[in-house]
Amino acid sequence: MDRYEERLIEADRLAMTAHVRADATSGHHFLARQIWHTALALGVPPGSDVLVTGSGSAQLIGTTPVMHPTASMWEGSVPWQAQIPPRWPYPAYTVNPQPADAGVRGPFTAQVISQVGLDVHVRSLVAWSYQQRRFHEDLAIALERSAPGGLVFALANHSILDGAGLGGSAHSPWEQTGQVADFLGAARLPTHALRTEDQCDAPADLLIFRRRSPGPDGPGSALVVPRSQWMPGAGIPVTTYYRSHRERVLGLPMTQTDQWDQERLTVVDTKRTWQHRLPRVLDQIARTHRPAADPGTAPGLDVLPTPRPTPGTRPRASAETNRPSQAEPVPPL
Repeated sequence: MDRYEERLIEADRLAMTAHVRADATSGHHFLARQIWHTALALGVPPGSDVLVTGSGSAQLIGTTPVMHPTASMWEGSVPWQAQIPPRWPYPAYTVNPQPADAGVRGPFTAQVISQVGLDVHVRSLVAWSYQQRRFHEDLAIALERSAPGGLVFALANHSILDGAGLGGSAHSPWEQTGQVADFLGAARLPTHALRTEDQCDAPADLLIFRRRSPGPDGPGSALVVPRSQWMPGAGIPVTTYYRSHRERVLGLPMTQTDQWDQERLTVVDTKRTWQHRLPRVLDQIARTHRPAADPGTAPGLDVLPTPRPTPGTRPRASAETNRPSQAEPVPPL
């Protein structure tokens, strides 16, 4: 290993240390409310068992941060279980939150996997390869313990979706996922959405998958996420998904060159509008993939629109929460 790579590894270690020590409670609690609301809108019946694993699992289930010793800074906190509540605005974590056994198998109707280092630009090849491989392993495990039709919400570094294969490349790390699940959509959070530390400056994606129910034709084999291409005028890959869903990038995408002379993606949200825009994006995805209101609808699910909470407000029981109309323009990638 040359001296340059050693220095990159040390920079990654310092960035990951900052990530682990930073407090992201406020952002995690906000995301938890949006995720569980979206789960209900996508047909998850009240009372269903849910599981959260990875970074900030306690906060994402809605309880206070819980510090647990880990074998590595790349290891997330212990898993947490809860149940989907009978109706909104009660958050999922008000119903029997409890730490889960590390070997819990499920099946679960909804899960959240939160990637450790999701907002860190890793620079060394060693760390990048581990980050990619670990995410796909965690996603495969989550889908394995999902009930048919179950949802998996994945909070991940932008490079996961941006690294879904370039051009005509035959390789895709998503092939295993594509055998059992459908990709419902994604939203890209801006830089520093969860943590304000300088080292935690990578955009993160909220990805939504649904475990495919067994059908007469057997499991599908199509890739579940769009491919990637080189960003115009830059030497970094970006997913093609946001070219047709620009409003789902919650800020202005730009490139920067760091002190190591490496180009990296940043998403700037100077007006801090992402918390108002994310609910609209998730509502769009839910409307597109919401189960039909027929006898097969999940029992107990209210198919009428339910009010979604926004920062600093408590929704009324019979009205949609008003949303600000301002939004920064997002140019094509």
